[in-house]
Amino acid sequence: MRLKFQRYLTIFTVFFSCFSVAGELPDLRVAALQSGTVNWELAHLKQQKLDHKNGFNLIIDKVASLSAARLGLTSDSTDLIVSDWLWAGKRNADGEKLGFIPFSSQIGMVMKKRGIEISGYEDLKGKNIGVAGGPMNKGWVLLQAAAKESGIDLQQQSKVQFGAPPLLNQALKRGQIDILVTFWHYGARLEVEAYESWVSLKQIMYDLGIKSRVPMLGYLFKQSLYLEKEKALEGFARAISQTKEQLNTNDEAWETLRPIMKVDSDELFKAYVSGYRNGIPGPITPAQAEDAARFYILIDSLNSHPTGQTLDKAIFVGLDR
Repeated sequence: MRLKFQRYLTIFTVFFSCFSVAGELPDLRVAALQSGTVNWELAHLKQQKLDHKNGFNLIIDKVASLSAARLGLTSDSTDLIVSDWLWAGKRNADGEKLGFIPFSSQIGMVMKKRGIEISGYEDLKGKNIGVAGGPMNKGWVLLQAAAKESGIDLQQQSKVQFGAPPLLNQALKRGQIDILVTFWHYGARLEVEAYESWVSLKQIMYDLGIKSRVPMLGYLFKQSLYLEKEKALEGFARAISQTKEQLNTNDEAWETLRPIMKVDSDELFKAYVSGYRNGIPGPITPAQAEDAARFYILIDSLNSHPTGQTLDKAIFVGLDR
C-alpha cells in the first residue's frame, strides 16, 4: 500500500512540477496548417521538450488555411506562422516589420497527367491546371512568373482549378486535370505511385534568377514580438535549429512521428523523411539575400499593377533593434 502511494505521489509531483515549469515560461503560439509538414518539426520539438529547455512554452494552433494563419499573425492572435518572404516583403513595404527564421527550401512540385507531353510553357495553353491550396500557392506564383517570361499568361490562357491537395491528387489520377501544382509531400505521394514531375520549382526559381537556393518558407514574426519576448524568440530559433539537426541525423526520431505523417507504405515514409531532410536550410547568406531582393522586383514587375516596392533584406538578418 505504501509503495503504491509513493508511486502515485511521484507521478503527482512530476506532473505538477512540469505544469509549474511550463506555467512560468513565456508562451509562444505557432499557427500551423493541419496538413503541413511543419507539424512534424513542431511535434518533435514538443516531444523532446526543446521548448522548455530553451526557455519558452510552445503552443501549436492548427488552422485550416494559409489565409487563416496570416490573419492570425496580423491580428496578433498568434506569434509565428510559416509563410514566404514574398508575402512578408509586401507587409514590410506597407509598414509592418516582420522577421524570418528559415523553415524549408522545399516549395512544392509540378506533376503531370500520365501520357501527356509538355515540352515548354507554351504547351500549357488550354490545359487544365490544378493548384493546391489556392492562388497564394508559391509554386503557382513561380509557374506563372516563368510562363509570363515566355509570353504565356496562364491566368488567361489555361483553365485553373483551386482545391484541397488530396482532392486534386485524385483529380490528376482520374485525368480531370493535366498539370498539378502542389505541396512537395503531396507530390512525393504521387511519385511513389509512379506519376512524374514535369518541372522542378527549384529549377524554375533558378531560371528566374535565384541561383543560390534561397529558402522561400520561414517562420514569420512581428517586431513587436521580439521587443516583448526577446529571450523566448531567440530560444525558439535555437530549438528549431536543434530540431532540424536531430531530424536530419536520427532515424529513430522519425518513428515516433510516423503516426502523424499519414503514410501508408514504407516507401512513402522514406520519401517524406528524405524530402524533409533535403529541404533543411542553412542560415541566410548575403548572396541569398541579394537573390531574394532581385527576385522580389521581378515578381512585382510581372504583376498586372506593379507596386515598385523593394524587399527589405533586413528581414533575413534580424530586426532593427
